[in-house]
Amino acid sequence: MPPSTGAPGRRTYRIVTLGCKLNQFDSARVAGLLGGRAGAAPEGEPADLVLLNSCTVTHRADREARRLLRQLRRENPAATLAVMGCAARRDAPGYAAMTEVDEVLPRREEVDAFLARWGAVEGRGGCRTVPDFGGRTRAYLKVQEGCDLACSYCVVPSVRGPSRSVPPEEAAADLHALLEAGYREVVLTGINTGDWGRDLPGRGRLPDLVEALLAEPGDFRLRLNSVEPRRVTARLLEQVASSGGRLCRHLQVPLQSGSDAVLRAMKRNYRAGFYRKVLEEAAARAPGIGLGADVLVGFPTETPADFEATLRLVEASPLAFLHAFSFSPRPGTPAASLRPLPPVEVAARMRALRSLGRERAERFARSQEGRTLRALVLSGGEVLADNYLTARLEGGPAEPNVFLDVTVAVEPDGRLAAVRA
Repeated sequence: MPPSTGAPGRRTYRIVTLGCKLNQFDSARVAGLLGGRAGAAPEGEPADLVLLNSCTVTHRADREARRLLRQLRRENPAATLAVMGCAARRDAPGYAAMTEVDEVLPRREEVDAFLARWGAVEGRGGCRTVPDFGGRTRAYLKVQEGCDLACSYCVVPSVRGPSRSVPPEEAAADLHALLEAGYREVVLTGINTGDWGRDLPGRGRLPDLVEALLAEPGDFRLRLNSVEPRRVTARLLEQVASSGGRLCRHLQVPLQSGSDAVLRAMKRNYRAGFYRKVLEEAAARAPGIGLGADVLVGFPTETPADFEATLRLVEASPLAFLHAFSFSPRPGTPAASLRPLPPVEVAARMRALRSLGRERAERFARSQEGRTLRALVLSGGEVLADNYLTARLEGGPAEPNVFLDVTVAVEPDGRLAAVRA
């Protein structure tokens, strides 16, 4: 793994990341650029440079960013404190007005110029700067940025911009660099990953990129990040089913609501029946696939009957993992002008959906009992199967960052245990 610890006499940095996997990639890229000039500050010690990579997808994320900036200033009184990421893009003047903040870096160009003042520069002459994921065994690879969708509740397109694809040759070179650095699982990530290629000459599609990346030699696997329902194509599912585990049997397919009326108000580009068919085809083509969904609870037009439709869809589906989050009005979005639902009602719906999510996860885990799964050994004595099941490895420790064939069992307390097959 790339080094991520400080050394005596070197300047030190600390990066705090909020939000999505793309933010995690961006932070890792910054750490990789800084790695030749500074070391990560040891836990509990002040740093010379502190960077907060912010999120603005909800009002809570905004509030957390401001709280963290105040905390980071107290803990690092002499540091240069900078804020980057989506919240900095949405409200650069607001963050610049904070007395705790020295630099606001809304765009990548400002981030790179700031890092250059610290002596950090991109690799040149064929030597690529490898993102530093802090010694983890898994890496993220950004293949796409921005979004062309116009969901009525979402602020992300206005802060991330239109969809832009990383050219395939650049993505392949980045993958090669990550594998050379020792990573064995690489997660393809973006704001709308499924839209990869549509802005490039030749207008390729995500399966074209997957095919090119899978051609890279070596013992590794790719995992897809969230893919919109209309981008889960038959060809993509065939790649999942036929890759022999090199493309993980795992997809996160955003649902948001099981009600057509709410999907229409959200300006989503599919309806519940289409979504059900996507999941059914995925489960049929790739048996044992771990399917996840994002569900937005409490959209202002969501009635009790609409929410019940969401519960019924989830209950009847092959979904294994649920990520539930509540509606948050974001400035400048059409839904921000709608009257919000009573918080107590939204909270009750969240509890119901999360309870159902736990049931789905347990049901999926039990469906995999006794099966042999290919898993990556993580730090801390856990393994991650290709279908996203995580289990404690029994029978003694194993070296991290290696693949094992394991058999999964559900223990009486509901936790998962894995035994070498």
